[in-house]
Amino acid sequence: MYTQFYGLREKPFGLGPDPRYLFLADSHREALAHLLYGIEQGEGFIAVTGEVGTGKTTVCRALLQRIEPGTEVAFIFNPQLSATELLQEIASELGLDAEGKTRREIHEALNNFLLAKKSEGRKVLLLIDEAQNLAPETLEQVRLLSNLETETSKLIQIILIGQPELDAMLESPSLRQLRQRITVRWRLTPLSPSETRDYVRHRLRTAAGGPRDIFSELALREIHRRSGGIPRVVNLLCDRALLAGYAAGASTIGLGLVTQTDRELRGPTPSAARKTGGALLRWAFPVLVLAVLGVAAGFGVDRWLLPDTREGGEAPLAAAQRAQVPAEEVEPTPTAIAERSTGSAAREAGSDPFAPLPPARLITPELPSVSEAPAGRLPPVAAPPPTRGTSAVAAFEPPAPIDFADALADRAPGRTMLDAINGLLAVWGEAPSSANRLSLNQAQSELRQRGLFPLVLSQSTRRTLEVLNLPAVIELQADDGALRNVALAGFDGPVATLFGLDGSNSREVAWSSLERRWNGRAMVVWRDFEQLPGVLTNGSTGTPVTWLQQSLSGLGFYRGETHGRYDTATANAVRSFQQSHELRVDGAVGPVTKMALYSVLTVYPAPRLRSEGGLE
Repeated sequence: MYTQFYGLREKPFGLGPDPRYLFLADSHREALAHLLYGIEQGEGFIAVTGEVGTGKTTVCRALLQRIEPGTEVAFIFNPQLSATELLQEIASELGLDAEGKTRREIHEALNNFLLAKKSEGRKVLLLIDEAQNLAPETLEQVRLLSNLETETSKLIQIILIGQPELDAMLESPSLRQLRQRITVRWRLTPLSPSETRDYVRHRLRTAAGGPRDIFSELALREIHRRSGGIPRVVNLLCDRALLAGYAAGASTIGLGLVTQTDRELRGPTPSAARKTGGALLRWAFPVLVLAVLGVAAGFGVDRWLLPDTREGGEAPLAAAQRAQVPAEEVEPTPTAIAERSTGSAAREAGSDPFAPLPPARLITPELPSVSEAPAGRLPPVAAPPPTRGTSAVAAFEPPAPIDFADALADRAPGRTMLDAINGLLAVWGEAPSSANRLSLNQAQSELRQRGLFPLVLSQSTRRTLEVLNLPAVIELQADDGALRNVALAGFDGPVATLFGLDGSNSREVAWSSLERRWNGRAMVVWRDFEQLPGVLTNGSTGTPVTWLQQSLSGLGFYRGETHGRYDTATANAVRSFQQSHELRVDGAVGPVTKMALYSVLTVYPAPRLRSEGGLE
């Protein structure tokens, strides 16, 4: 349908393994290099794991194209077999007759076959895809195959390819003999933001027979954010976005179309999307039932954040910790994020502890407008949030540049929180609020209904927000001294992306212009994807701790067994993670450590302030 409209010869984002569309990201190339090295060196066991849709089959096919001619390959696609059935399938793949034979007879036939190939100087490779589906008994049979060897070399080389559950299986004590024989091991990771961009452009170029840029830069960043860098999800999202763009007559796919398409793909209710499983389940942004938001109140930021090692200074969050306002305790002002006054003088004088602070002194020089952002920045992109139940996607025209100071002054104080919250909901993939206006408490309630946690900071800096790396509502001061709220959706060097200045459109503003008007107040919003208990610490047990150990292991901080007990090794791994991410080192996993974990675990598709991830 859309191919002719966009100048394409065929659909570029099919899910079939077409070799013409082969794209190897750094993780794929490194995995392939490890596989080829292991085969060349005659290693007995090799294991490659990766999340659903990260390209494991792509690596398999690339490997088969690169192995030396004459190599005998048995490729097992469906390993949900008994030990005997697996032997029969291997024998059949190698051209042997295993019909009606016992396990011992098949084993003997395989041994004779492998010795014959060895004498001919030919290698034999057994490749098992979806190996996480192998039963322990079957895995043990695979291990026994590796016993087929001469005095100097293995007769068969075995490659196991599977999802992360395979890693967990291999860590079990019952399979320690197999684990010890795996000499080459690699885990595929999702695409980085730049790789997602290159991946999309590569597929468009292949389908068009030449360069064909259909997605805007902002749209490509949003595709990465919403897909988590999972190639299969990128394909689904891009294909549907092109279809929506064709229906709307849009020659370029922008952020608005990607946002709308993502909502449509996830369906009308997050609870229904929860049932899809795997990476698509996490991509679906399930609404989480949060029994108490008092977690943030009960464990202050001072408990989580690390003093900075920079001479004479504090960590970015340590500076904010003393002024953190528990979200449950904050009373609203009409439009501004309020700060609780705890000084005894204020209480004795009977002053309102919830009143906004006096207006900050503004810098005298005229502030640059949006149009004065550094050269080369993208034009503003419209992203109107759709209403629930709407399936049609409109084509959005980029609005004309506006003056930052004027736009801030023109926003009605009574709507500023509503506009900011709607912008924040948009970047989280949520439908806009149906309210006409929102106070702070109402905004927090709205967020909780969507399964989002608000964390209010009354004194923060850009570095604070960079460390947390999540969108936030921040409070700015207009020229008339009144306070306005905007949603800070992203950083890109000296430029910030804001919602709330121009209706539902996003705007890119020079950070220096914004910083002059920011009083340091922010409400950072996050989602507890795994619905973890309030704080994980020594003595905690069960599935949450298993998840923590697996996550820290994947990040390189934990090297012990994933036994689900929060022991000394787990606490030390948490401390190492906290220190490397500038958090307070206490060995306990509270809300801020959870936020940092979700931010670096790219399988969780949380919107991030910094498109490239990490810290400067």
